[in-house]
Amino acid sequence: MKPLSLFLRSLCSLTFASATLAVHAAEHATITLYHHISDSTPASTSVPPDKFREQMEHLKADGFHVMPLPELLSALQQRQEVPDKTVAITFDDGYISIYDTAFPMLQEYGFPFTVFINTQPHNDRMNGYMSWEQIREMSDAGVTFANHMENHPYMVDALAGEDEAARIARLRAELLRSQDRITAETGQDHKFMAYPYGEYDVPVKRMMGELGFIGLGQHSGAVGFDSDFLALARYPFGGSFTDLNDFKQKVQTLSFNLLEVDPETPMTTETNPSVTLQFGPGNFNNRQIGCYAGGQPLQMEWLDQENGRVRISTEQHFNTRRFRYLCTAPATGMPGRFYWYSKDWTRSTPNNQD
Repeated sequence: MKPLSLFLRSLCSLTFASATLAVHAAEHATITLYHHISDSTPASTSVPPDKFREQMEHLKADGFHVMPLPELLSALQQRQEVPDKTVAITFDDGYISIYDTAFPMLQEYGFPFTVFINTQPHNDRMNGYMSWEQIREMSDAGVTFANHMENHPYMVDALAGEDEAARIARLRAELLRSQDRITAETGQDHKFMAYPYGEYDVPVKRMMGELGFIGLGQHSGAVGFDSDFLALARYPFGGSFTDLNDFKQKVQTLSFNLLEVDPETPMTTETNPSVTLQFGPGNFNNRQIGCYAGGQPLQMEWLDQENGRVRISTEQHFNTRRFRYLCTAPATGMPGRFYWYSKDWTRSTPNNQD
């Protein structure tokens, strides 16, 4: 690519250029998200065991550094470099296939991982979920356990007659009850919480920050030094997202530094909201940023292309509760690797949750 060629010629040093790119890549990582590892559970949230093994084999064969989530988040928050192509593996909900299938497979590969559990199904010994005895066994073996609330609530929806203050007070109490139970059962007290359904709003994020928690969503993208640690991206795999080539591309992506996201909130009453983004400096060309939704290009009105500020809109309409806009750009001098960001939207529709 021309910008890289000019850069290399001006420096007259391939070694220095390579070192520069490696340092930049060391500011980034990816976090994967799974629910069921099974071919007999709902397809939309399941990865068949053979597909999961293919993905883990790729991480091993292609030299990925699989890092425990606590170590990764600590390093990124402290702006400490991590190895290039670092990934953390996470699961949500505590389903039995994590214990029966994923756990022995990941032990075989020597890969650390994290499970976010909503505690009530385990308290109730619900069919299809791990028992606390199994959770303790995994914890003793080094598996990280963290918070996914108690009852897997729609956190952005108020109950009947509930104002915002009451909603946040209810969620805060549930979060802390769940945290206390996880600590009592496992001895672990990681202040990480994966938002149920990936849904959050600004008041929920504010509560999380006040309690000292890191929040993780279900919107796709890489994470880096400048990520929003109250709403970190993870790549969900399951349903139509089990293809190995798709997995290979996503786990080596890089994180955009967003200087502006307006509106900040993911909440909307519209079916095709607009958003203004400002992409900070990175190892990419602003002219190569492309944004998409539903597989179709979004309209991009550059307000200041040199400084990466753009307004994104669409004539498409999205009638689902949740949808997202995706932006990517090829990483300069790093063939096959892309910067990746997604803006999630949630239409709060308590009587039509999908």
